[in-house]
Amino acid sequence: MNSLLLATRPKTLLAVVGPIIIGLSLSRNPIKIEIAFLTLACALLLQIGTNLVNYYYDGIKGVDRDRIGPARALASGLLNAKTLKTAFLVSFLLAALLGIALMFRGGWPITTIGIFSLVTAYAYTGGPFPLSYYGLGEFLALIFFGPVAVFGTTYLQDLSFSWLPIIAGLGPGFLAATLMAVNNLRDRANDSLHGKNTIAVYLGEGKARIFTIALVLAAAIIPFILFAMGASIKTLFASGVLLIFLPMWRKILKDPIDQKLNKTLSKTGLCLFLYSLTFSLGYLL
Repeated sequence: MNSLLLATRPKTLLAVVGPIIIGLSLSRNPIKIEIAFLTLACALLLQIGTNLVNYYYDGIKGVDRDRIGPARALASGLLNAKTLKTAFLVSFLLAALLGIALMFRGGWPITTIGIFSLVTAYAYTGGPFPLSYYGLGEFLALIFFGPVAVFGTTYLQDLSFSWLPIIAGLGPGFLAATLMAVNNLRDRANDSLHGKNTIAVYLGEGKARIFTIALVLAAAIIPFILFAMGASIKTLFASGVLLIFLPMWRKILKDPIDQKLNKTLSKTGLCLFLYSLTFSLGYLL
């Protein structure tokens, strides 16, 4: 059971919580707690399922051998393929069941988001065209952990369309893409050997480092755009959060690619959460 829990990659789940917090803060109405809980639970189950699918398919394809990152459950023998497959199927089934309730609440916009989210969660590593094997990991993280998550959360509360959550969602989206970019930078050499063509593989180490920092800078710009649109000046504190992690960004640019990037990954997830929390508090105040 402990191995299965670790396989869900709990440290990555902060990337799910952050955009939902922003989405709730942007709601024009009093928060409907039961809808917020269902939204968070569904998003977490989708992310857990995605992580398990990733472990399963990377494991059976041999991509997880000799990697710098933590030992993967299937490759290390901690879990067998049948257990992992059952676990991700259960996660997706529970997410779909909760999603049905949200679809009744949100109508066709949430139904569309739900279907695309479920399909993408599986197709990220599974199926005949695994999206993460073709350099789409950062793009998908940007979209689904950014505008999709924030807009979907706000829409489920207000049942009305607004561009604000879509634009605000780019902030956590760019940081989720940063999380993915750090992961792919760490695994670049091993991924290249096994035909997993991430952006880091396409760009090479030097340009991949610069690309990762460019994503951080993009996240820093979003609060300024929203301030120009009329948001409180306090939302700019979210950009200030990124400065707290300045030593980490420097390490990404200059330090060797080794196991220290595992800590960088978890800190990037924490950065995303703190950025989202600070933005939300600034917006509300």
